[in-house]
Amino acid sequence: MKNIIEISTRRSSDGRYVFVDRMLISIEDLTFGEEGAVSVSGLMIGAIDDLLSNIEKQKINIDFARKVFDRKLPAAHFFQLLHDACWKEGGWPKDLRGSEIAPAAYIGLPVGTEIFDADEAYFVVLDLERAILFAKNKIENEFVALKMDVRDYVKIWEQARAEIVLEKSQSG
Repeated sequence: MKNIIEISTRRSSDGRYVFVDRMLISIEDLTFGEEGAVSVSGLMIGAIDDLLSNIEKQKINIDFARKVFDRKLPAAHFFQLLHDACWKEGGWPKDLRGSEIAPAAYIGLPVGTEIFDADEAYFVVLDLERAILFAKNKIENEFVALKMDVRDYVKIWEQARAEIVLEKSQSG
């Protein structure tokens, strides 16, 4: 699996703050991140921590995820299900209630950062090793369901976090 992480950071003129000026995450043919967006490093680190914590939360509810997401339905169906549960309904539809995990735990990108505001993806853990990343390919404008190794996805975000923390520690 081809994964590329591109991060550019800079310190404020007084040296007190670190900004993430550019962060692009490419997984296979999908690229996440907005070229011209900037985020404060602390906000990005916190959002990545939340993402990693949500992946851990999902591991306690694998039966629910497997029951729902192992079906042979189009990626657009699952993407829309998660979109509606997270952003429109504020919870699972009536026929899926009973999950221990809130739908927002399946959001697959750091939330609340300008860099990923234009992106929408959902990461669903099916077991301790397998997961599915549901996203919309910006270039081809189609929905995709990319099968992934949970550890590979976690490593991407741990590496991105580590690069930001390193720059932040060097500025202080």
